[in-house]
Amino acid sequence: MLRLALALTFSATGLLAQTVVQVPLNYNWNGIAHAGETGQPDAPNGFRAISDRALDFTAGVPNDPLLNRYAVVAVPGVLDMVHLGNRNTVDNGNWPFDAFPDNDDLGVQPSWLPNVNQTGPQSTILATPLPIGLTSTASVLFHVSNGGGSFDVTFVYQSTHTHTSTLTGPDWFGGVYPGRANVDRANPGNNLNLIEQVVDLSADAGETLVEIRFGNRSNAVAGYGIYGVNVEPAATPKLVHQLELNYNWNGIVHAGEDQLPDAPNGYRSIASRGLDFRAGVPNDPLLAEFALVDTAGSLDVVMLGNRNTVDGGARAFDPLPDGDSNGVQPTWLPSVDLTGPQTTTLTAPILLDAASTASFLFQSSGGGAFDVTFALATGSVTTTLVAPDWVGGSYLGCSDTDRAMPGLPLRIERSTIDLSPLAGLVLTGITFGNSSNPNGSCAILAANVSGCLACGNNGGPTWLGGGNGPTIATSSPGALGCPLVWDVAGATPNTLLGFFAAGIGANAQPLGALLPGCAGTVHVVNPFVSGTAVDATGAASFAIGAVTDPAFCGLTLTVQYAEFTAAACPLLLSDALSITIGN
Repeated sequence: MLRLALALTFSATGLLAQTVVQVPLNYNWNGIAHAGETGQPDAPNGFRAISDRALDFTAGVPNDPLLNRYAVVAVPGVLDMVHLGNRNTVDNGNWPFDAFPDNDDLGVQPSWLPNVNQTGPQSTILATPLPIGLTSTASVLFHVSNGGGSFDVTFVYQSTHTHTSTLTGPDWFGGVYPGRANVDRANPGNNLNLIEQVVDLSADAGETLVEIRFGNRSNAVAGYGIYGVNVEPAATPKLVHQLELNYNWNGIVHAGEDQLPDAPNGYRSIASRGLDFRAGVPNDPLLAEFALVDTAGSLDVVMLGNRNTVDGGARAFDPLPDGDSNGVQPTWLPSVDLTGPQTTTLTAPILLDAASTASFLFQSSGGGAFDVTFALATGSVTTTLVAPDWVGGSYLGCSDTDRAMPGLPLRIERSTIDLSPLAGLVLTGITFGNSSNPNGSCAILAANVSGCLACGNNGGPTWLGGGNGPTIATSSPGALGCPLVWDVAGATPNTLLGFFAAGIGANAQPLGALLPGCAGTVHVVNPFVSGTAVDATGAASFAIGAVTDPAFCGLTLTVQYAEFTAAACPLLLSDALSITIGN
């Protein structure tokens, strides 16, 4: 049973540390001269320069530290760059495509180019959306012909938020990379440059990148070649906890809650308005990551304020039901003064790590700030969130105070707070308070905190040794609710005979007792065995997906890599590494 439970939790390794992702771009131009593409200016599906020159990769992509970081196209006869420009007008119209093949330096418009005007925007939709973290960046590799110039790169997020940066490069002539000349004939020519610029995406932490666009070039007579984009996504995937806040107010209009201002247990506005969720929580990227209350007759927000004094007292509760827009104080509200502090104690404390964040959805009637205090097992930390007035957003709203008639659309703010300085500490609760606008109210709709779950015991990795070749390591702290990963180096490259042995606890048995003449120690007895793919560098990884059941606290899992060989000792072993689940 235990071996089966382990088997069910084994999973493929994902992004376990901050790694660079080479984004496959939506190339639109064959503009690098590869082997076999030169001297054929009219080849229907062949190479074409973006101006009068091109990179010369006829001997292959140069072994260069800059180029090695990017997925630069290394094969002929394919699209290999994103082009911004118009070949018929570049360089003041000196290199327009020929109407008919005539074997001069200017080729005909190639079959892969349906429209010669590629001034933009040129878009790449990411096949795999990338989470953005507080240390995320994007690097762009490009150059610009005919005097250089600037262009915009726009990062589009799942929430529809965008981030635009302007990149600038000099003229491409005179760099360190081999070049070709004579336009589409691609004779040997002078060297060209390549420019790398890095864009800081940390302000977009918590967003998910879904698209990259290039456009808005500054030099109308230049051609722009973009060869690669690398993105450093959010570090270490971890459990995202959708917190069950200690809601104190029924302030979102759900089905059946409108036009009942005096309903004893019904909806009440925090001021004069409220979100209209009568058709359910909107299918919206901003809201999708959070657990918002979607049922009528329930407390659904944390309110900071006092309904009897908000808006100059114009929204004070009626002493008796009278059917107007101001309802009576509802039965779910024992005290009208909710100016704070309002505290949520976590049912499962969260162990914060180097990639932990806290994200909040909130609103403010009249605008203002409020404090968020993170209670830790050893002290507390306070930060401040700020919101503009809630009118004028993109979410359906209701007006007329507690009557909840159709009203102006409202805003929902999202803010992400970096908790990485608190790595290693345990979050036990969150308190909202200290609202800056006594004439307004705040509504906190939802909160997410990322991190592992806390155990009552210490944990972490222990190196056991015992190998006769490959080494083993881990980047996992061993915390509950975060992936457990073992990384092997020094295995036989591309072998099909490698496997991982995993088990609970650790033992020690000389390998020679099982296979005479073999050195090494077996630390996993009666293991679960899983075949693995070893890459060309001799590396392999084994992962167990996040386990969240507190019953696993204190459990020790040991993993050792092995492979069959044709050597005198037929079994090659790595060192063994155990991880105890805990803080």
